[in-house]
Amino acid sequence: MAAALAATFVLSVAGCGQKQQQGGNQATLVKTMKVIKRDTPLVYDYTGFVQAQQEMELKAQVSGQITAKYFKGGDNVSAGQTLYAIDQRTYQANVLNAQAGLANARAALANAALNAERYSTLYAQNAISKQVLDNAIMQRDQAQASVNAQEAILENAQINMTDTSVSAPFSGRIDTTALEVGNYVTAGQTTLAKISNTDPVFVQFSIAEPEYLKLSGSHDNSGAASLDNLTVVLSDGSTYDLKGTVAEVNRGINDNTGTMTVKALFRNPAHRLLPGMFAHVQATAGTKKDALLIPMRAVVELMYKKFVYIVGSDNKVTMKEVTLGPSVGRFYMVEGGLTGDETIVVEGTGKIRQGAQVNPQPMTEADLDTTVDNSATAGKKQ
Repeated sequence: MAAALAATFVLSVAGCGQKQQQGGNQATLVKTMKVIKRDTPLVYDYTGFVQAQQEMELKAQVSGQITAKYFKGGDNVSAGQTLYAIDQRTYQANVLNAQAGLANARAALANAALNAERYSTLYAQNAISKQVLDNAIMQRDQAQASVNAQEAILENAQINMTDTSVSAPFSGRIDTTALEVGNYVTAGQTTLAKISNTDPVFVQFSIAEPEYLKLSGSHDNSGAASLDNLTVVLSDGSTYDLKGTVAEVNRGINDNTGTMTVKALFRNPAHRLLPGMFAHVQATAGTKKDALLIPMRAVVELMYKKFVYIVGSDNKVTMKEVTLGPSVGRFYMVEGGLTGDETIVVEGTGKIRQGAQVNPQPMTEADLDTTVDNSATAGKKQ
C-alpha cells in the first residue's frame, strides 16, 4: 500500500509539472499596432492658469465709517469711478481748522515783513542798531516758516478729505467680498475690495529649458513665431478664439525643476477668461516630416525611463527604450529608439515580460477610442 501511494504521489507531481510547463509556454493575447509614420504638426502643450494683468487690494487711506457704496460685487468698473464714500465730517473740520491756521500765519508774516522793512530803513538812517534789524528779519523768516507749515497741514487735510471718496485705480472687475455700508475702516489696514483687470489677462505656465530654446527660434505653419502665436485650450476642451503671445519670461531657470516661468498675454474683451482658471497653452513649431507616433498607452515607465514592447517575427517581445517628444492627441511623438517599421504592444503590457511569447491581435487608430487597456487590472489579478 505504501509503495502504491508513493507511486501515485510521484505521478501527480509529474503531472502538475507538465501542466505548469505547458501553461508557461502558452502565448499571451495582446493587441498590437504598427508604429505610425506621417507628417505631424509639432505641438507643445503646457498646463497653466489664468492671472489678472493687474490685481490689487483696495485699502482705505483714511479711517471712518463707510457711508455709501456705488457698485455691486462682480461689477466691471472704470478707472476713476467712485466706489465708496467714507464719513467726511472729521476731515471737513480738519480742513477748516487748517485754513484758519494758515490765515493766522499769513497775517503774522505780513506784520513781520512790514517790521523788517521798517527796521531796514531805520538802520540805513543809523536810527537803530544792527541787532534790532537782525531780530526783525529773524521774526519775518520765522513767520514765513509758520506759513509753510500751515500750508502743508492744509494740504494734508485736503488730501485726507479727498481720500474719503474711494475711486477705482484702473478698469477691472470687483470681487464679491467687498465691504458694505456701515463698516468701520482703518487707514492703511482695512481692505475694502479686491479689483483685477481682466482684459487682457496673463496665462502663466512653466517650460523646460530645451523646449524654450527650440520654440524661441521656431515658427508655425503660418510663418508666425511660435511664442507669438499661442493657443489656449480651456478645461471643457474648447479652444479660446484669440491668440496670445509670450509677454514675460522669468529671469532664470528653477534649480529644482529645470524649468522657467513664462507669462503669455491674451486679449479678453468678452471676459471669458477669469483669474484662477486652468488652461492648456499650446505652441506650434511647424510640421515634422515622417514623424513616428505611438499610442500613449503603449509606453511603459521603469526607473524614470520609457520603454515599449516590440513584437518580433517569432511573436516574442523585446523591450526597447524610447525617447519621447511632444504629445499629439492620444499619441506620443518618438524622437529616438524606433525606426518606424516596428509592431508594438498597445494593450496587455502588464501581462508580459522581456522575451514573452505573445498572440498578437492587430488594432487600428479607431480602436483606440473604443478599447480600454486592462493590463493594469490583469496584472493585479495575476
